[in-house]
Amino acid sequence: MANDRVQIIRRSLRCFFCGLVGILPGIGLPFAVVALGDWVFLLRHKTPEWNPAERYVHYGAQAAAAGLLLTLLLAAVITIEISR
Repeated sequence: MANDRVQIIRRSLRCFFCGLVGILPGIGLPFAVVALGDWVFLLRHKTPEWNPAERYVHYGAQAAAAGLLLTLLLAAVITIEISR
């Protein structure tokens, strides 16, 4: 039980840090995927116990989503410019 709590806190912090790196368009794509994977894992394994790093999960998921959108936007701009 205590080991599960440690894993949840570690994944919460990993979600945050990978989400921050995931903001970088292109380079951060794998980090954004890892952050969103951790976010989904934590949503599925949410317990009524208090997670001191819970806010980091939300910030990490938001940063990862923003990074994915920036990557898609950059890819669209490059595709449009190449096709001209």
